[in-house]
This record gives sequence, structure tokens and C-alpha cells, in this order.
Amino acid sequence: MKPRTELRWRSAVSGLAAFWAFCLASGRAEVPADEPTVQVVQKVLPAVANINAERVVRHQVRDTFELFFGRYYSYSERVRSLGSGVVVAPEGYVITCAHVVERAVNRAVKVSLSQGSDFQANVLFEDPVQDLALLKVNASKALPWFDIHRLSPNLLGQTVIVLGNPVGYQNSVSKGILSAKGRVIQTEEGQIEGLLQTDAAINPGNSGGPLVDLGGAFVGLSSAKFSGEAIEGIGFAIPGDRVLAWYRKARGSSSGGRKASSATLADFLQRRFGIVAQALTEDLAASFRVAPGSGLLIGSVESGSPAAAVGIQAGMILVAIGNAPLSDLGEVPPELARIGPGTKSSLTITLVEQRGPMLFQRTQTVEVVAR
Repeated sequence: MKPRTELRWRSAVSGLAAFWAFCLASGRAEVPADEPTVQVVQKVLPAVANINAERVVRHQVRDTFELFFGRYYSYSERVRSLGSGVVVAPEGYVITCAHVVERAVNRAVKVSLSQGSDFQANVLFEDPVQDLALLKVNASKALPWFDIHRLSPNLLGQTVIVLGNPVGYQNSVSKGILSAKGRVIQTEEGQIEGLLQTDAAINPGNSGGPLVDLGGAFVGLSSAKFSGEAIEGIGFAIPGDRVLAWYRKARGSSSGGRKASSATLADFLQRRFGIVAQALTEDLAASFRVAPGSGLLIGSVESGSPAAAVGIQAGMILVAIGNAPLSDLGEVPPELARIGPGTKSSLTITLVEQRGPMLFQRTQTVEVVAR
């Protein structure tokens, strides 16, 4: 019989060997390259786009005293907009948020991919209400892309990974959980419902970037975040199933290179006629001695535009286009949505003139060819 001390020693050695074997096995599983997050990022990041757009912002004077005496001031400045997107087809289709490319100059933006490739892209379709936009990259070869048809189950508490371009720091990654579903937020375009909430870092510039799960399935598209001294970790995303349904519709609407019309009357007037308009508020209406809501005040007219060619100027009131009266800058009336390049349209214009202490109104209709 072997001494008891020897048996104890061998048992201890055996236990120590088993412990080190477990540690080695665990160590191999924790190698950074084997982590699920790292593997997912390596697969998805090549399709994540950094978007750089420029838009023209026009500022008009809103002083009713100046407007009363016929003095109209406006100036333009170019504002740089940074955001994110994701390539969803090898032909170069990119989905992003509408506010990232809103009123992009000549509807063109710059798209950069993680491997360093830069491309020019055109805005094919915008939907400010859903805050989604579809771009088409001008590329001579197939691009790396992410399959948004493979949707995540979007379970509360599941891990989500956010990829994008926060505050200009390209190809950034953050991680969190899916905190809630069905959230509602208020934007300038109205209410957006049914959003996902996450505590993953979503900052300005992340908008339009993808959220994915640990299996690489599509969770949603980064949209917005709350900010404030006491608010942290509350970001929002458009659910993947909604993005996919919208994408299918947008691809159909933009097939054959046909660009969709603007979703708002403000964009429509600027794009088709070169008119930058503003709402005729009660104060402005009173200064012009017209009824509130009886048209739109023309703040400025682009040089060389169709409106400028027929003599339309800042300070005039755009009353109607064809038989469609104009009172707000919301959605484009259905009868105007059919107006495309080359279409001749009748614009009803009211000119308010001051002659001494009196104001005189003169209304006329001019024919303008849309661009």
C-alpha cells in the first residue's frame, strides 16, 4: 500500500493539471481575435459608409418693420453635414438618414468606405417623415455590402453593436444592449414612432449607421439620441424590418434612374423653380395687409433659376401653382408631385407695393418651366 502522503501529492498534482488545462482552454476562447464582437465588426465594417455632404442654408430677415418698407435681406452659407450609412447592395446602393443628406448641394454627397475608397454618390430618394434616404454610389466595381434582409429578433437585453462616423471619427464602434422598443420621439418633421432604444453610444455623425447583433444580423439604423447634463445612454434607432420595407419601396421608386420628388413643399419649390419660401405668419401677413395663410412669402430666388428668368423676386407672395393654393411648407400636394423637369406650370404671384403711405396689391399669373 502506498503512503497516504504520496496519494495526496498525486491528487494535488492531478487537480493542478486539470486546473491549468481549464485555464489554457479558457484562455484560447478569450483571445481577442475570437471574440464575437470583433468577428462581427470585421464582417460588417467594410460596408459601413462615412457620408460627407454640403447643403446651402439661406437666411432671411424676419423683421416686420423692414418687410413693411420693402427691404428684403438674405444670405447663403454652405454647411457641412457628417453622417453614416451602410452599403446594402453590391451595385452601390446606400441607406442613410434623410437629415444627413437634407438639401445636399446638387443632390450629391461624398461617401468613404473603411478601406479608404472615396466615391461620389447621388441622392435617389428622401423621406423626411421616416428619416430615411437612399443613395447610389458611382463605382466601377462591386462594393462590399451588408445584407439587411437577415433581420435580428430584436430581443430586449440582447447585445447590439453600433458602427458609424460619430463627430467625424470614422469607422467607430460602440457596444450596448437593446433597452426598449416602440419609443416615440418628436422631430422637426413631426413624430417618429416605433423606434428602438439602446444604451450603446450614438452621437452626432452616427445617424444612418447600422446596428447589428452578435450574429451579424440587422437590428436597425442609428437615428438620434437624447442629450443633456443628466441624460446618458439613451439613443434611438429605426427598426430593421421598417428599414427593409422602406428600402424595397425606394428601390422600386428610383428604378431606371428616376429620382423621387421632394417630400416637402420647401424642397420642391427650391429644386424645381429656384424659390426659397417661408411661411406667411400672422405678423408677416399683417405687414403685407394680406390674410394669414393666403400664400408663401418668397425670401429669395436663385440666380439663373426658372423663377428668376420670369422676373419673380424676393418679397413677392406665391399664392398658388396651377389650381393648388399654397399655405404651408409641409407635404407636396398630390397635383404638384407630378411636376417634373420641363413641365410648364402657372404660378400665381402677388406683389405688394408701397406708394407713399398706402400699400397696393397686384396679382398676376406667370408661366414657369420647371427644371
